[in-house]
Amino acid sequence: MHLHSTGDVDEYAAAVRTFLEAEPCERNVLLSVVDSVRDAPAAYASPASFWWITDSGGVVGAASWTPPFPLLVSSMPDAAAPGLAAAMLERAASLGIRPPGVNGPVGAARAVAAAWTGAGGDTVERERIMLLHELRELVDVPSPPGSRRSATAADVALIAEWLLAFATEVAIVAGPASIAERMVAAGHADLWIDGGMTVCLVGHRVAAGVLRVGPVYTPPEHRNRGYGRRLTYEVTAAEMARPDVHQSMLFTDADNPVSNSIYRQAGYELRGEHVEIEFA
Repeated sequence: MHLHSTGDVDEYAAAVRTFLEAEPCERNVLLSVVDSVRDAPAAYASPASFWWITDSGGVVGAASWTPPFPLLVSSMPDAAAPGLAAAMLERAASLGIRPPGVNGPVGAARAVAAAWTGAGGDTVERERIMLLHELRELVDVPSPPGSRRSATAADVALIAEWLLAFATEVAIVAGPASIAERMVAAGHADLWIDGGMTVCLVGHRVAAGVLRVGPVYTPPEHRNRGYGRRLTYEVTAAEMARPDVHQSMLFTDADNPVSNSIYRQAGYELRGEHVEIEFA
């Protein structure tokens, strides 16, 4: 088993694209990171770092780190975790920063986090189980007052504010303010408008033919009216009508029964578990 590393996104993509696309839902975030780094490499706090693991000539695992976000890992053999953790520690020391945690499939993320904390002295502060849902068959859901529209440049400030509020509410690392501008420019943000008021945001992007929905955010004063459920349905329907999109998926917090119920109503079903592990 051999660990490879690079800071060159094109080298990494060439090595792992086939491996990532073999499981385009489970590995969708890793696929999206490749596109994001290519499109806006200066958007991150430090240069991106990439690793992949080969065994008998084939790729069996991949990982990427785009500070200030956590380390992202794919499924991988447990035996690969210590080497990846050691390489991460070396990279973190060279940058003078440390990742806030590890995200990925439960087994791989826990193995890497255990190796990291064992070698680096950090401790795990929290684990959050995230449920991976894939679209089974899109089901129409009730429509509240209002309608959907694509976000425009005039919405960037509000979306940036909402993305920060979302990150604070669910206790994740907030990205740079420029994310909102890039989402809008790429057509990756839709809004629900009711009575002239913007009441809900749904982000979305496509990688390897798979639509990933999220984040979905409704300010507290507008919740429990069906905005998020309907906007998710309409975004899914519109994107799935594209000839290059063949599947849709999203993540939900396992401890949030409301969101899990909402997406099941629209036809999404549970397919697996990931975990977000935060270091103290």
